[in-house]
Amino acid sequence: MISLVRSAALTNYASLAQAAGLDPLRMLRGFGLDPACLDNPDLKIPASAVGRLLEDSAKRSGWQDFGLRLAETRQFAVWGPLALLVREQAKLRHAIGALARYLSVHHESLHVWLEEDHQTAAIRLEFLGREGPVRQSLELSVGMLYRQIQQMLPEAWRARRVCFMHAAPPDARVARRLFSNRVEFAAPFNGIVCAVADLETPLATYARLEQYAQQYVEWISSDQNRSSTETVRQLALTLMPSGTCTLGRIAKLLDVDERTVRRHLLNEGTSYHELLNQIRRELVQRHLGNAPRKHAEIALLLGFSGPTQFSRWFRQQFGCNASAWAGTTWVR
Repeated sequence: MISLVRSAALTNYASLAQAAGLDPLRMLRGFGLDPACLDNPDLKIPASAVGRLLEDSAKRSGWQDFGLRLAETRQFAVWGPLALLVREQAKLRHAIGALARYLSVHHESLHVWLEEDHQTAAIRLEFLGREGPVRQSLELSVGMLYRQIQQMLPEAWRARRVCFMHAAPPDARVARRLFSNRVEFAAPFNGIVCAVADLETPLATYARLEQYAQQYVEWISSDQNRSSTETVRQLALTLMPSGTCTLGRIAKLLDVDERTVRRHLLNEGTSYHELLNQIRRELVQRHLGNAPRKHAEIALLLGFSGPTQFSRWFRQQFGCNASAWAGTTWVR
């Protein structure tokens, strides 16, 4: 199934591409994208094509921070009706919850979720169902979300850290400027880390219109109800790094038994085992293809009990060990 994104994802692309010495119309056509996307923000276009366009634009221009530069030009309004709903929440916690629940209205392959302990909270972002590099798309999405949180919270707010799994670019000035020198590369995840107390901060954009905004977004998304596969995928992605990703745990969170989860997945042409493997295959390629990371650390991030179990699984999936695979040209 092809994941779609609103063509608003290309907002300001043409002007930035021209500034980088690229021909934006030629670039779009090279990835099968109609130039009409630049004028109509509500067309649905393949998310993978947009992602490849951004990666190729970064490569051809020599701007490894192309996604971040694009984020600097964006207002959160490009997320359309979703932006209205997020801005109209009373607190940051509610805003992130609304974003996570209805993000598919704007982008079907981008997932956002919240993890927290007693002191810190991590707003995590990840692309699933996308093959190949996603650096530019991630930097664009994280940059946009960071700027929006800055606008919604008091002026003095700063994140504790802004994290990216990939390695730092040769020139990180744009990243430091955008994230107030709090950016961290080669991190265990992609996202924004803040204090738990920040989640309870009232939003400056709140105008008590959240009921109307939610009704509007629910109406738009009424034909985009999340499938069982997507629901289980999101829960598995959330639970995996903690080592608690099991079918039983997911079923409990959904308040059903394991048999019900299996039946729903089977009706949609998949299984829990296949879904878990698919997620791990997508994530492991990014872990190995980005900043150097020990296999023991990757094993834990993917929910394995240790490196031995991870190594056995990797060889079964890819026909070689992880070290050999990481040295291939595909991930360079």
